[in-house]
Amino acid sequence: MRIILFISLIFTSYSFSNNAIPVKTWDLNNYGENAPIKLIGKLFFIHQYYLDLAFGRVNDYLCLFRNTEYQNFSNLGDGIGYEAILDNNACENGEANLPWLVVSKQATTSDDLVMELSMPNNVADARLKLTLEEETTSANPYGVLTLDYKYVSAGNVPRFGPVNTPLYNTTYRSSVLENNQVKYEAAVLIDKAILSPMNAEQESYFFGTKILHTKNSGGHGTVTEFDYRQIDSPFLTFFPQYFPNGYTKSYPDGNPYTISVTNFAYNDNVVKYQTHYGYSGTKVQIYNDDTDSLETPLANEELCVSRTGSWEYVPPIRYGVFDSNGNRISFNALIDPNDANQVVQSTLQQAPLTAQYNFDTTNTLWLNDPTIKIFNAGWLGNALQCKKIEDGTLYGNGLCPGTSLQDNPPTFRIVRINGEDYQNFPLFDIPEGTVLTVDGGDQDGEEYYVRHLGVAKVYPAKPQGDADCDSLTIQPSEDTPDHTFFNYPEVVSPRTGAVLVNKLNATTDLFSFSQGLEYPKNGDADNDGILNYLDAFPEDATKSLDADHDLVADSEDTTANGTTPFLQDWTNHKHLDKAIYSNYVKQPQN
Repeated sequence: MRIILFISLIFTSYSFSNNAIPVKTWDLNNYGENAPIKLIGKLFFIHQYYLDLAFGRVNDYLCLFRNTEYQNFSNLGDGIGYEAILDNNACENGEANLPWLVVSKQATTSDDLVMELSMPNNVADARLKLTLEEETTSANPYGVLTLDYKYVSAGNVPRFGPVNTPLYNTTYRSSVLENNQVKYEAAVLIDKAILSPMNAEQESYFFGTKILHTKNSGGHGTVTEFDYRQIDSPFLTFFPQYFPNGYTKSYPDGNPYTISVTNFAYNDNVVKYQTHYGYSGTKVQIYNDDTDSLETPLANEELCVSRTGSWEYVPPIRYGVFDSNGNRISFNALIDPNDANQVVQSTLQQAPLTAQYNFDTTNTLWLNDPTIKIFNAGWLGNALQCKKIEDGTLYGNGLCPGTSLQDNPPTFRIVRINGEDYQNFPLFDIPEGTVLTVDGGDQDGEEYYVRHLGVAKVYPAKPQGDADCDSLTIQPSEDTPDHTFFNYPEVVSPRTGAVLVNKLNATTDLFSFSQGLEYPKNGDADNDGILNYLDAFPEDATKSLDADHDLVADSEDTTANGTTPFLQDWTNHKHLDKAIYSNYVKQPQN
């Protein structure tokens, strides 16, 4: 049987560390397994996100497939799969740790390995398909494979839109060319609703990637990004400066809000890249220590990062804030379209709550206001600090030179000081499990629980003159795939029984339902004559079938859809009759 190995892509390491500061915590066992405080998954991404979303995620998905123990449970029969509880966080995958339904098939050792994973639930539905033709090798770290990930709304959460609203869509494909090069291509569509507490189909990102890899060497490639935003009045009326291309329209053929093209080259040690921004200004500025001033900014500056040795932080907008009922909090701020100032206050700040927080620091910004600001369900604020991108060490005592809190946002701008690259990062991470107590106002004394719903991994920036970086030459842009590159495999949830694979142990705080429990494939725990791998209720002899995986036995299922399994429908979302960017009208830039 073919073995699923990790692709040795641009970045290679998996690690996550929590802040060890002692904090007040809640007993999460007091909440049901469907409480949002437990159920919302954690996202992992790379700070240099142009190099991440386009090709870095494929390793996370291969990690899931690998951990299913498919070697032991392949070829169970037509339409037959098994349940596996995987540690999604360990694979840096953003799904909640609910059971995956797994089907694995490989007729002979010379045939393709084909695997399908699905996770139906009442919030969103995930379906993955992997076709592995050749395993990864040191010569070809991409292997030969096709991987699809489809994620849609289940129609039960209003902000995720009607049933089958696309939330996430990816296709990855690698192949060997006639010149023995390896071609790797990817298309990724992300609705921002899965990244922040906003409504679906208001903002989305599309990424297209093409990489050409020379065997036993390095390679080069291109990532394109389109940011689509559906924005209406009063924003266009009051803030035209934020929309230089005028009224924006949705993916795929509308006016994108921002555009970028990133070209890169890499070897075993480093990645060198250069980003061209369609609407944004320069991202790199040079600070002169001797004159205490910013010199002429560098347009489209070449940057270089190491492929190993990353450090981590939690972006302020990637926290989850939950109330005492285990629900994620939200603010319903009023917006007066006749008052531009109120629009700013309500939409950008949302009357933040304030909580005192003890943190030993001499940082000026923190001492001026030693509090945590709770802006909304996923945005916690503390002081920003200029830090070296190489290792997170501090520069000075406050923001990077030439930046301010009014920058949009201040964390994006890179400032080069004495040949080293710096950016503004949060002064510290609020530890996961912290209970914040509101100080003042109508909610004085209210407590809120903090989770990390997004963790960014920062790969070290290399200093100017690094030999490895200087040895690489960035090539002209490659043509990258558009939305017609997506596959739409029909992945049907199989008949399954008991959990046969469980990667979570009984001490897992957030997902206690698993308790590390798993069953032998051919056992019969309830002695009902149905083997465990076919018995959805392995400890209840009166029940066995659950065709729609809703935890209600078919014999008792009186729900609206009865026992019919959920099936994803992409019919109205393929947009194959449209060309990406076709409706764009370029506006002159000042």
